[in-house]
Amino acid sequence: MRVQLSAAITAILVVSSTAATTDPGTVKFDIVRQKRLPGSTNLFKHRHRHRLAKRATGVSNTVQEILDNYDYLYYANVSVGTPGQNLRLQIDTGSSDIWVQSGENSFCQESSNPCNETGIFEPQDSSTFSRISDNFYIAYGDGSYAKGDYAYDTFDIGGAAVKNLTIAVATDANTTEGIMGIGYPTNEAIVSSYGSSYQYKNLPDLLVEQRFIRSRAYSLWLNDLEASTGSILFGGVDRAKYSGNLVELPIDLYTGESQPSEFFVTLDGVGYTNTDGSRNEMVSNMGEPVLLDCGTSFNYLPNGALRAIANAVSATYNARLGYYVQSCTITSVNASIDFYFGGVTIKVPLNEILYPAVTSSGRQLTFTNGQPVCLLTVASNSDLGVSILGDTFLRSAYVVYDLDNNVISLAQTVFNETKSDIVAIGTGATAIPGATTASSNTPLTLSASALTSAFEAEVSTTGSSAISLPLSVTASGSDSATTETFSRTSSSSLSSSSVSLSGAAGSGGNNGSNRVLLTVCVAITVAFGCRLVAFGL
Repeated sequence: MRVQLSAAITAILVVSSTAATTDPGTVKFDIVRQKRLPGSTNLFKHRHRHRLAKRATGVSNTVQEILDNYDYLYYANVSVGTPGQNLRLQIDTGSSDIWVQSGENSFCQESSNPCNETGIFEPQDSSTFSRISDNFYIAYGDGSYAKGDYAYDTFDIGGAAVKNLTIAVATDANTTEGIMGIGYPTNEAIVSSYGSSYQYKNLPDLLVEQRFIRSRAYSLWLNDLEASTGSILFGGVDRAKYSGNLVELPIDLYTGESQPSEFFVTLDGVGYTNTDGSRNEMVSNMGEPVLLDCGTSFNYLPNGALRAIANAVSATYNARLGYYVQSCTITSVNASIDFYFGGVTIKVPLNEILYPAVTSSGRQLTFTNGQPVCLLTVASNSDLGVSILGDTFLRSAYVVYDLDNNVISLAQTVFNETKSDIVAIGTGATAIPGATTASSNTPLTLSASALTSAFEAEVSTTGSSAISLPLSVTASGSDSATTETFSRTSSSSLSSSSVSLSGAAGSGGNNGSNRVLLTVCVAITVAFGCRLVAFGL
């Protein structure tokens, strides 16, 4: 699933490769994270590519890839065809198809060459290309889509040259980047259109079949927002990258399913750890299915849980932005928002759950007292009809997706760890090295009504009401004639205040004629998942 949100400065992950051995094991992709320069490119038509060095894992039966975080999306540098054509594809655990851009796509033929940086695949230049059919079609949560031809070809990632992989070549799409879906085959686009008999072996399947890895399993370590390295590791676990034990959670099933199709697990509750180390449970007995999806930037939760988290950080809702906001100065506070999964708790630091609100021209939004504005990276799931924990959660977790055993293993990440301790994932029920079974997490049976019904969290009234913040941190300030401001309404007990673009109006004051456009990408919108919000009326 692709649901992306950007506030002008966001991040993308681009992947490079590592050679695999003939003995099944792991395929590793190391992450290199770089920020886009504010306003340097069009947010959707141009994204920077980064050439990354190959890195060996030092462990047989593993494939690891370098990822680069840019615009809050995660990309892989891959090679398709014979001879190989270098392309950049967005990694997506929320979908299962791999598709690439074709030169026939009119979107890529615009004068600005929007697909130049992600790359275009030319089937006629590949001697191993074999067309299958012309009935590929897929659509994503951000309004993007692609359609075209199914085909077989060689697909090289992490030094693993996978033969006869089913891919799709998009002859019509409204987005610049192709997608590398690595979910269950049961979630392939053709299955939803034509039924399970049309299901095909996708990338995790063929990595096992062609003996690059032993099991259909991979681990994800995105590292923190400012980090320069991270990894996705097919067929292996890096024990140096997490603390405590990996805890296995059963993957939830849809009604009538015998096998899962998406990576839903049960979220039991939400709380926070305060500056003094005390833990406070705000939301309990949730039993909420949440999709763990690296193709989604932010988090989408039921309204009750959203309000509890907003209250914990004393954030207030801004109707124009469509998000809760708070001063970025609190990101230095040593506290966290905690997610409970029955046997394992993932703590997300404040500097990961809050993200700077920056305009498309690169200016940091500020409150009128000069403090920078941050967006709370949790929003309501009411428009989606499903709860999602995206990248701003996943960066704080070490996640192992085990498609063979239908479990997801979670542990608290270790940020910025430079050492590695990679072990290959084996086979059978105990394939994940060192993983323990969750003590109190049971799989849910999902139905359409369960995923779309309103949910009001049980909010605890015990303990502290909010994280302890410095007294100097406020969401208000005196107005200024030299800044453009807009009012901020609150759904909590906090008073409304105003936000400004510091210096936006110039020293000569503002007559109201200037307007500042802030690009805010939200889930489920038609034009590339993005809308423009004007400030300074």
